[in-house]
Amino acid sequence: MLAKKYRLAKEKDFKKIIASGRSFFSPSFRLRYLATNLDFSRLAVIVSAKISKKATVRNRLKRQMREIIRLNLKQIKPGYDILVYFKNQALGKDYHELEQEFISALKKLRLV
Repeated sequence: MLAKKYRLAKEKDFKKIIASGRSFFSPSFRLRYLATNLDFSRLAVIVSAKISKKATVRNRLKRQMREIIRLNLKQIKPGYDILVYFKNQALGKDYHELEQEFISALKKLRLV
């Protein structure tokens, strides 16, 4: 599990990122990110009910992404708030494919 310090949880933080953050689209997910003045980066994973009606499917995607984030947290540049929104295309992918896609997205954004 991701340490509490690295989690985005407050609604005001989400609204700030949505209002003034930048977006990046990949085949399986969309990233919204915003620079902050913190010494660490905070992240949140969002899986809509539109992706799957089954909570077990949504929760599995969230658990996989949180583990990918946890293992690669030291590589992510400090000072960013990042939201990860899943798309339907993520359903057919396994853990390693999601990990490769997430890391390549961060590299393209120069957040690694």
